[in-house]
Amino acid sequence: MAQVPQMPGRLDIGPFIRGDEYGTTIDVSIDLTGYTLSAKVYSLLTGETLVTPTLTAISLASGQVNVGLSEVQTDSLPQGTYGFRLEWVAPGSAKRTALGGMCEVKA
Repeated sequence: MAQVPQMPGRLDIGPFIRGDEYGTTIDVSIDLTGYTLSAKVYSLLTGETLVTPTLTAISLASGQVNVGLSEVQTDSLPQGTYGFRLEWVAPGSAKRTALGGMCEVKA
């Protein structure tokens, strides 16, 4: 069987004001039932995870998930630009980065 590389889709989050709540709904248009999802905002310099967004299912069967950051989480990020990554593990599959992009925090 041929192997086909899969590059992640692009999703930038923000810009948002430090200390404000932030949320966005994503729609990947595939059935995510049984998938394990995770997300992180990380340092572009060190790769260290700085905050872990909350993922809330809107409709897993339709592939809709909300990515949210609380006021406390956004307040912990100094003004700047960070990396964002959403990863998933399909049932019986390896982990994949589904979406990646930038996270911009304003003062």
